[in-house]
Amino acid sequence: MKKTHILSVVVSCLIIHVPALAVEKPLVLLLAGQSNMVGQGQVAELPEEMKVMPEKVSLLVNGRPVTPFPQGNFGPEVGIAKAMAKHFPGRAIVLFKFAVGGTSQLAWSPQYDAERVKRIQFSHDVNAGALYPKLLAAWNLAFPDGTTKPDAILWMQGESDAILDEVGKEYRTHIEQLILALRRDLQAPEVPFLIGEINPPKVAASIRHVFPAVDEVVRAQRAAASELPHVFTLSTNGLGKKPDEVHYDTQGQLELGQRFALRLIEALPQR
Repeated sequence: MKKTHILSVVVSCLIIHVPALAVEKPLVLLLAGQSNMVGQGQVAELPEEMKVMPEKVSLLVNGRPVTPFPQGNFGPEVGIAKAMAKHFPGRAIVLFKFAVGGTSQLAWSPQYDAERVKRIQFSHDVNAGALYPKLLAAWNLAFPDGTTKPDAILWMQGESDAILDEVGKEYRTHIEQLILALRRDLQAPEVPFLIGEINPPKVAASIRHVFPAVDEVVRAQRAAASELPHVFTLSTNGLGKKPDEVHYDTQGQLELGQRFALRLIEALPQR
C-alpha cells in the first residue's frame, strides 16, 4: 500500500513538472527572388495529384493567404510543398513568398541606392523600388505577433545581375549583405539560406538577350555559401525551360521545388 502511494506521488510530480507534449510549431519557409521564384509554371499542365495540396500546407504571397493553392501560374512552391509535406507528415507548413520578376540585387539591397537604380535603368528595378523594406512589411503583415521566425530562406535570383558586368561583379557583396540583413531583421541569425544557382545561356537568342556575367554571378553564389555559415547552393542544371531559354517551364518548376526541398531537408537542424 505504501509503495503504491509513493508511486502515485512520483507520477503526480511528473505530470506537474513535465509539460504535455506541445503541438509541433509550423515549419515556416520564406521564398524570395525574381521571375523564376515568381514562376511561369502552369497549373493547367500539372498532373491531377499535383493540383491538390496537402491539407496542412498553406501559401502566403506578399503577406496574404492564397486559396485555393495552387492556381494560375506557379513557381517552386508546388514542388516544395509536396516534398516537404511528404518528409514531415502531419506537420503544418507555411510558405511565405515575396518575389518580383526581373529585379536585380540593386532593388533588393538593404542599402537601396535610388540614384544608381535610375542611372542603370533596369526597368523592373525602377518600377519595383526598394524591395527589402517591402519584404519586411509583408512579413509583418503575415505574422503581426512579431515572434514568428523563418525556419529557412529560399532564394532564386540573379539573372538580371548577369546582364551587366558591373552589377554581376558586385553580386557576392550584395547577396552576403542581404543574407546578413535578413538574419538580423527577422531575428534568425542561423537560419539556413538556400540559393538556387542561375543558369541562363550567355546569349538567349530567342529573346535577343545576353547574360555576359552569368559565370560571375554563379561563382559569387557559391562563394557566399563557402564564406557564410548555413548558406547552401543547389544546381538548376537540366531543368526544363520555356522557349525563352531563361524561365523554367511547368516540369522545370516542379523539379526546382523538389531540389530546393531535398537540399533544405539536408540543411535543416535535426529535430
